[in-house]
Amino acid sequence: MTSNRLSALRAAAAVRALPYCWPGAPEAAAVASGTGTCASKHALLALELERCGVGSSPLLVLGRLIPAQLANEPEFADGAELLEVHECLTVHTQWAGPLLVDVTWDPPLVEHGLTGAPWDGSSDTPLALEPIGAGWSVPRAIVRQQKEALRSRIYGPTERTRRDELLASMSARFAAWRG
Repeated sequence: MTSNRLSALRAAAAVRALPYCWPGAPEAAAVASGTGTCASKHALLALELERCGVGSSPLLVLGRLIPAQLANEPEFADGAELLEVHECLTVHTQWAGPLLVDVTWDPPLVEHGLTGAPWDGSSDTPLALEPIGAGWSVPRAIVRQQKEALRSRIYGPTERTRRDELLASMSARFAAWRG
């Protein structure tokens, strides 16, 4: 195994291990608190991969906001149909071509049934959410603008507010799962 491949795998494992927590800033520096959102964790992973000599591009995926494990619970049921613009990465490997890498959910959350797996460096990881329709690779320099443009396309004014409330509730639930 090449040194940059091994370094990339280590970087992905380290970022995946960071607890998911919302809200939070989308930049890599926000992960300095020891937790991150899908955006900040993947921004950090992109920086770490770059240090390993492995390129990546932000990937935006439209999918269900509420994971299937929570969709029937009263606290989350009214959000079961809400969509989310999720952020992960296309990693440009020299050994296997482009691979989808999603390190959103930390291992304790995966143990509770959320979708995720360690990246093996040879195949795509599962997406953290159930995809609905297309995904879009966007330039890193304009990922924030592109993500907000997509959000404005899918959310009405009250839906964005409800999405934020649901993400905060999910994050609190996830913290309780971790103990």
